[in-house]
Amino acid sequence: MKQLFIFVCSFAIILMTGSALVSAIEKQDELSLPTGTMTLTAPEHSQTKMSPVVFPHSLHLKFSCKSCHHEWDLESPVKGCASSGCHEKLWASPPEDKPSGERKIKSLTGAYHKACRDCHRSQLKEQKTKNKQKTAGTATMSEGSGPVTCEACHPETHAAIVNSLDTLPIPLGTLTLTAPEGVEPKRPSVTFPHSGHFDYTCQTCHHEWDGKSPVQNCTVSGCHDQLESAEKTRNINDPKNSKYFLAAYHKACIQCHRSLLKQRDRLEKSGVLDDNILPEYGPVACVECHFEN
Repeated sequence: MKQLFIFVCSFAIILMTGSALVSAIEKQDELSLPTGTMTLTAPEHSQTKMSPVVFPHSLHLKFSCKSCHHEWDLESPVKGCASSGCHEKLWASPPEDKPSGERKIKSLTGAYHKACRDCHRSQLKEQKTKNKQKTAGTATMSEGSGPVTCEACHPETHAAIVNSLDTLPIPLGTLTLTAPEGVEPKRPSVTFPHSGHFDYTCQTCHHEWDGKSPVQNCTVSGCHDQLESAEKTRNINDPKNSKYFLAAYHKACIQCHRSLLKQRDRLEKSGVLDDNILPEYGPVACVECHFEN
């Protein structure tokens, strides 16, 4: 979970909402995805000398929902981080105050710092390795990474409280994916469990999304607007078919499912049989996606 805040944040992947390709939403429930900037403050019942944190929520939509909201069930509204049973204590209790056998839950301060600062540090380290830049730990922020020092998050001069009210509606449940207008499908439409994919980042599928604007249909002009495959090839990996809508879908879905299946097979062969560890995978055969209801 992110820095000091107790707001309800609905954070999820978005699927295409245009008319061509999404013909129906089987379940009408929606979440509201906050976009823009938020100010994260300590809970009302607590005291802290540190200034509030200005948190650019939209910049973090490149991560999966559960990277921060790790207890979210992928459907219900996301509860505040300091809600009962979660990180409700601002500071950690002394070791002797913790009953034996009680579930270990990080304090709000500890949870935020581990989630935010440690992630930023990891990103900064990766960038230094990639760029072969030795900064001797002097950098506080680098391109693509967040702040890693106290004053970078908690400036001495308190920032004004800013909370963007902009949101985007996120469909929950199941969507039915159909061929775009003008294409006669040879197979049945695909039933797509949208909520089941919230473990992934928005941009895993919506790779051109800017994190703020409404998601455009996949077949809009300039995207996957090619309605027929290139001449003499239907190969989804052929660059000539990069704009072909059918190739884009199959490349995104099937290749991901096959990769997860391979990971699962490797783990099972190594002796790992715990379903809580083994990755789930989606259908990899034509009839598993395109079936008659």
